[in-house]
Amino acid sequence: MTLRKRTVAILIFDDVELLDFAGPFEVFSSVRNLTGDHERLMDVFTVAESTAPVRCRNGLVVQPERSIDECQTVDVLVIPGGAGVRTALERNHVVEWVRTRAQEAELTVSVCTGSFLLAQAGLLSGRPATTHWERIGEMRERFPEVEVVEDERWVDTGDIITAAGVSAGIDVALHVVRRLYGADVARATALGIEYDYWE
Repeated sequence: MTLRKRTVAILIFDDVELLDFAGPFEVFSSVRNLTGDHERLMDVFTVAESTAPVRCRNGLVVQPERSIDECQTVDVLVIPGGAGVRTALERNHVVEWVRTRAQEAELTVSVCTGSFLLAQAGLLSGRPATTHWERIGEMRERFPEVEVVEDERWVDTGDIITAAGVSAGIDVALHVVRRLYGADVARATALGIEYDYWE
């Protein structure tokens, strides 16, 4: 069976939580066809408001591969969280980019407070969603139109999936792989990164 290749854009910004984006990046970069030459099935890249270096939470500096103006339609959009979400929420150009790309994508995934950006873009209205446990109350207060869910690693509503904090991003990424490519590919991906896979 021929498995379709997909593009994955991961938004980053100053004060982004490192594992929120690096976990899914590692998972999606590790997805391979199980037959033939084991080709990579997902083309994964980081995107930011500009291509200037981004300083993650805790100080690591990362070079985005593309700017949001250079990044058009993608198959999978990943929105991580972190302290920098507060600033990103005020950047109308970023919020509009998230809205447009999410509406065009096959799947949109948030990790941690990345769900705040989805909510700000109007993408979670009337939907169940989750975020980091420490920010559940704030999300309920700030976005009353969202059905905020507690005590779940992720919430899958079809075209939008929201995950809890940090390490939950790895779990939700493997869930996405299972949805797109099947259980065998997801298990092989988890084995390849030596991750204790929660099916």
